[in-house]
Amino acid sequence: KKKTIPYSALQKRYQLMSDGNFTFLDETLSVDSPFESVCEDKKTWKILSVDDDVNYQNSLIYSLRGLSVSKRSIEILTANSAAEAAVVLSQHPDISIVLLDVVMERDDAGLRLVETVRNVQGNSLVRIILLTGQPGFAPRQDVMYQYDINEYWNKSDIDHDILKAVISANLRSWKSMYDLDQARIGLQMVVDSSRKIASKYDTETFLQVVIREISLLMGGDKEPLLCVIQSNQDGANESAEIIAISGTDKIGLQDKDKSEVIKKFQALIDEAHEVKNHVFSEQYSVLFFPGNDESPEYLVLVESFQVVSEYHIRLLQVFSENISSGFMQIALVNQLSRLAYQDSDLGIKNRNWLLRELEVMNRDEISQLELIVVEFDDYDSHAISFKQEELTSLIASVCNHLVKVFDRSAIVTRVGTDRFAVLYNKEYQLPDETLQEISNTNYEINGFLVRCTLTFARIELSLLASYPAPQILHIARSLLCFAREDRKQIVSYEPKFRENLIRDYQILGDLKAAIDNNEFYVVLQPKCDLINGKAIGLEALLRWKKQETMIPPNIFIPLAERSGLINKLDAIAAQLTFDAIRRLQEKGFNLPVSINATVNDLTDPDYIQLLLDLVKQRNVNSNLIEIEITESQAMESYSQVKPILEQLHTAGFKISIDDFGTGYSSLSHISQLAVDTIKIDISFVTHLHEDAASQQVVDLVMSLAELFDFSVVAEGIELATQRDALVARGCNVGQGYLYAKPMPLDELVEWLAHNADVCRG
Repeated sequence: KKKTIPYSALQKRYQLMSDGNFTFLDETLSVDSPFESVCEDKKTWKILSVDDDVNYQNSLIYSLRGLSVSKRSIEILTANSAAEAAVVLSQHPDISIVLLDVVMERDDAGLRLVETVRNVQGNSLVRIILLTGQPGFAPRQDVMYQYDINEYWNKSDIDHDILKAVISANLRSWKSMYDLDQARIGLQMVVDSSRKIASKYDTETFLQVVIREISLLMGGDKEPLLCVIQSNQDGANESAEIIAISGTDKIGLQDKDKSEVIKKFQALIDEAHEVKNHVFSEQYSVLFFPGNDESPEYLVLVESFQVVSEYHIRLLQVFSENISSGFMQIALVNQLSRLAYQDSDLGIKNRNWLLRELEVMNRDEISQLELIVVEFDDYDSHAISFKQEELTSLIASVCNHLVKVFDRSAIVTRVGTDRFAVLYNKEYQLPDETLQEISNTNYEINGFLVRCTLTFARIELSLLASYPAPQILHIARSLLCFAREDRKQIVSYEPKFRENLIRDYQILGDLKAAIDNNEFYVVLQPKCDLINGKAIGLEALLRWKKQETMIPPNIFIPLAERSGLINKLDAIAAQLTFDAIRRLQEKGFNLPVSINATVNDLTDPDYIQLLLDLVKQRNVNSNLIEIEITESQAMESYSQVKPILEQLHTAGFKISIDDFGTGYSSLSHISQLAVDTIKIDISFVTHLHEDAASQQVVDLVMSLAELFDFSVVAEGIELATQRDALVARGCNVGQGYLYAKPMPLDELVEWLAHNADVCRG
């Protein structure tokens, strides 16, 4: 606020400056002044005269004619009442000075207008100079401050020269205040704009906000045209790509050729590349943001429909610092995103990406999608056989094959060391035949053809729309496990599968408790001479009774195998079997008993030691114990199993190959194993009396047994016709319900006592 200066002092001050005839034509502002830049496109200063004395107004206009300040002329607007002046001020917010009469339609009309300007219209910049022809109505000093009145003059005291001096001085004051206000507004705009771009982490959204905020910073009646181009660091036009554009509604990326846009800015683009900085001209600006190893180069092209002022240049320069930080932030986020959501070996999306996508999808999107999880068969064998580079090459070849076979809209992700997941629209579902072809493909690795079989789990995501993404992948993994157990190459999810999973989970908890609570017992099924029916051996089978409920072995045994509890169960079965042998011996029955063992059991030193310890502790001859291992497990882990079977055989244990004929044994392998007995699988016995293929398999087994001096036991004999067909082919030992079911020990003892009579005939 400017204090009122006594007339004599002011008159003396101005007279020292010249002879009293002054027009301030030489008053110019420095080039660096934002005021000059802001106002340079405006031709006049606006001054409002508010007075009900029209003659005096005309004399003012006459006195100010020809006055020029900072190379701009004066435009005088007039109003003859406070009400009329309020309207003019609202229509012309760029008025710099109001020459206001105090007394008009009312004695306080002038002061009321001042209150309206300051407090209602909120115009704190305009300079208000009171002029009155009635000295008795001069405002007090406190009123001057209260109403923010800049100067007060009696009309009789202000002549032609002083009027010009007062006007020029107040224009300078208004300019200074305007500078500060614009700087404040500009700073706030930059702060607000910077805050808006700071939260954007993807390039597309970031650039959209940058373009919008630059438009706001530039201001003007017509929105500027902005364009963002991305190029390599060499600055070549061929590599430039328009990635964002705005302006009028008629301008869009699809409507404007790249060369036309760049041609308009070409000179500034070249200069920006040369100086590695922002470049500005009257209507065109290029904001330069250099690239690096992690991000490309960006240039923001701005075409303004008004002269680009120094003020706007400064705003753009300050805002550009925040834009530059934003580009660096995006580059960092992209790098972190690649690390978090991209497989480093194959360059495809990874498990984290898939989980994120499944989590953010809505039900409508999920209902259209299907997921196939693909897992390598025999991955461990490949990992042992190949070097890491070769193994990675094999995985990449399978990945490329999947990308090629599926529709281009499908997304192949790596969700595990040996697993892929393919997300695709159900419209492009591949038939099972195509998936089987994928699995049977050979891949060339370092000049060698490698057959890499795969297992597929197909999930229609609409069936699991309400489940968390991690649970969906867990279900897929469980599907793959079940597929291998059932020897299936392709499985599809059905709602009952999850019900079975929940049931298995509950049973698993009970199974762990059952191990601690000793809820298991063994039943024994006789192996009989097929001709006379006499029992010549037994097979021990583990059973579980939870309170009064029997849990079928086809439920808890596979569950124990999947959960890793099978070793504990087999150890329990071994202990119970040795106890049963002791009790049978006490009853006078000295029969060999077979127990089932897995590869995990046989490769566990604790299990082998348990068998050796039980022989001593129970005082049981080791040749009464026969270890049964399935043919498929024996062949899959041949190199591991072979020496262990030899160790057991040397210790006196008998060795039996179970389910023979269902695996892929080679003659050289089967002949090298320390084996005493092979068991014909039930699948060949069931239709032996009527199926030629089953008959051929049994004939082959009998020939091998004779060649390698194996004894033979047939499983699952339920009909006399099956027994007769076996006997006709030289198989004289078997087990099945035709002879006896598996029985608890007490029942078995009773059965053995009457064995000959029950089985004869």
